[in-house]
Amino acid sequence: MTVTLSQRLNKIISEQRLTKTAFARSIGMTKNYISIFTSEISSSARGSKLSPSLAQLIGLKYGYAPDRILYG
Repeated sequence: MTVTLSQRLNKIISEQRLTKTAFARSIGMTKNYISIFTSEISSSARGSKLSPSLAQLIGLKYGYAPDRILYG
């Protein structure tokens, strides 16, 4: 089974014991913007893709490999 971007981001948020709002603020984004990527429905419907630079920021801040965030 393929793990979606939404599932990967939600796992990071959960493992870090953050709310989506706190996670968004920590990387300089709004909760609404992060919700686009963390919601299965809106992520799939919009064809949302996380930018490599945002994946790198999340990776540096929380210790995850940017490629794993982007591609699983």
